[in-house]
Amino acid sequence: MKKLLIFILLVAGGYFAYKYLIEQKTVLEIKADKSISTQHSMDVDAPALSPSRFGSVQGTVKNVSDKTVSNIVLKYKLNAQPVEARIDELEPGETRNFSTQSVRLTHQEVTFFLEEMSYE
Repeated sequence: MKKLLIFILLVAGGYFAYKYLIEQKTVLEIKADKSISTQHSMDVDAPALSPSRFGSVQGTVKNVSDKTVSNIVLKYKLNAQPVEARIDELEPGETRNFSTQSVRLTHQEVTFFLEEMSYE
């Protein structure tokens, strides 16, 4: 019985040590989606051109930690093309909108994913 109690205490101690000391805490909460726009180029003297499609990643980022986070860089891949958004500073609990630069889309199907996130 004594060994079982010691085992349970060791497991509980290991869990709490992991949970509060080792596990990485979530600092930023990111919600993003792609934005696609179409531009038509017309000229009276030129033949008709197909419309150009441009895309970017837009969304919000929220600081869910209790410390100020600065120099936030969100690097995305939008149809295999690198795009990024930068945010100078976020106070604890603050939410801010972001948008990456626009890139020309060559494929009909548009995909994106967060490649890297860095902050100080």
